[in-house]
Amino acid sequence: MPATPFDQARLFDPGPAAPAEDSALDALFERASSYFSLLAEPSRLRILRVICFEECSVQQVVERTGLPQPNVSRHLALLNRSGVLSRRRSGTSVFYAVSDPTIIELCRLVCVRLASGMEATG
Repeated sequence: MPATPFDQARLFDPGPAAPAEDSALDALFERASSYFSLLAEPSRLRILRVICFEECSVQQVVERTGLPQPNVSRHLALLNRSGVLSRRRSGTSVFYAVSDPTIIELCRLVCVRLASGMEATG
C-alpha cells in the first residue's frame, strides 16, 4: 500500500514533502488547529468537565459551572456543531453528552500534565 501524508510514521517527519502532501498536510493541520481551539476557552473546559461522565441538561451545566446561561448555551452549541457533543431534546429541556471522547482525553492529558508541573513548582 502506498504511503500517504497521514501515515503516523511520516506525519511529523521534518523532511521535504511533495506538493500534494503539503496541501493535504495543510488541510489536516487546519482541521487540527480548529479542533484544538475548542480547548482554548476556559469556560468550555469547565463545561466539558461537567459533562465528561454523564449527559447533562443546559440547566445542570449552568448550575455546576456557575456560568451565565447564555454563555453556556453558546459554548454548548459550538461544541455540538463541531461534533464533540451530541444533543437530545426532552420536553422543554436540552441534554448534552460527549460524542467524541478524544476531546476529553486531550483535555485530561493536558490538565494532568500542567497540574503536575504546578505541584512541582508550588
